[in-house]
Amino acid sequence: MIGATDTPLRITIAGAGAIGCTLAARLALSGTQVNLLARGNTLAHIREHGVCLTDLEGTHVAHVNVGDGADFGPQDVIFLCAKAQDLIGLVTPLLPLIDAQTTIVPVVNGIPWWYFENHEGRHAGRIVKAVDPDGRLKALIPGERIVGTVAYITAEKLATGVVRTANPLRMIIGELHNSITPRVQRIQAVLEQSGIATQISERIRDALWTKVIANLTSNPLSVVSGGTLNDIYGDPELMKVTRQMLDEVLLTAASFGARIDLDPTSFMAMGAGMGEVRTSMLQDYDNGLPLELTSIGDAVVELASLHDLALPATTTILTLARFRSALSRKKLSQQKEKA
Repeated sequence: MIGATDTPLRITIAGAGAIGCTLAARLALSGTQVNLLARGNTLAHIREHGVCLTDLEGTHVAHVNVGDGADFGPQDVIFLCAKAQDLIGLVTPLLPLIDAQTTIVPVVNGIPWWYFENHEGRHAGRIVKAVDPDGRLKALIPGERIVGTVAYITAEKLATGVVRTANPLRMIIGELHNSITPRVQRIQAVLEQSGIATQISERIRDALWTKVIANLTSNPLSVVSGGTLNDIYGDPELMKVTRQMLDEVLLTAASFGARIDLDPTSFMAMGAGMGEVRTSMLQDYDNGLPLELTSIGDAVVELASLHDLALPATTTILTLARFRSALSRKKLSQQKEKA
């Protein structure tokens, strides 16, 4: 996989949302040739106007090769930038772009479908049913093609092809079999060159659990409470629930052998110090969009059950968040029908 070091990588970003556009813009601005997979009005808009990214370095317009993938040809690296529930619809059109050299880098939240690929222990090769119920993703993308990823990119899509991020861009990448290989080193180099601080991890699942903890303790509870990060981690009443969820997820991570350097008290204080920040899931809820509860929450509950662990606080909050989301979307649908 991934050819000679003197040959530029053929890179495609699949998904023209906030994260996909951020990656595409940063790569293009660094001089890297990059393709961006898009369709319909999004494709037409970006083809004419490019991708507009506002980040800590200012506002940039990056012109990328945007298309539906039909003429991209086989790629060396494909970054999958989508929510877990949208992945299967994104992967299928990508199949003509995948050959024996192609590496897939899924930039997704929560527990990914690949978690048990190249995994030691009695659960090796298992399907994560919450995110891949029929095993289609596992069948379409073999584990050896995947480089695991944890992205710390807080980007907001303001309009088609227009994205804003106010924080440093950081990624952690690693082989699923916990070793450092030439391909992860090449991917790291390309991302670093684009201005995204990128670390190679020999224990990518540890980094994954660290972000899962942050996502699960904040996102669903923000939908239930309407609270900001300062509320969730700092309000005397809400933080009791947050701490229960934190303890439950830490125990689950530990049951799978994760090594997490996290002091609960410091973690809660750091979260509260983020201030009046509304989580991405709360923003999705406000906009009537589907919530990423399957990968961020349901998959954690599924993994906990494999070790006979109960997550009562987490399960309750997920149930309430799902109910609120369904009720809100139903009301929005009724309003549209009346309009």
